[in-house]
Amino acid sequence: MKPQAERRCHVLIGIALVLLTIGIGYDFIVGTKLADFLVIIAGLFVGWVAFLYCLGNASFWG
Repeated sequence: MKPQAERRCHVLIGIALVLLTIGIGYDFIVGTKLADFLVIIAGLFVGWVAFLYCLGNASFWG
């Protein structure tokens, strides 16, 4: 994997984990709100984008 693509991959995965941690943690502490749900959905979306981006730029494809 190219170094620039690897950095983007790590940043996207990090953002996804932070969004999911904030959304789920706030949901457990305060209760369910629409904003929490949207943060969790955004985290899942960014996570899938990161997964596909990392998979597409993996070095084993040739």
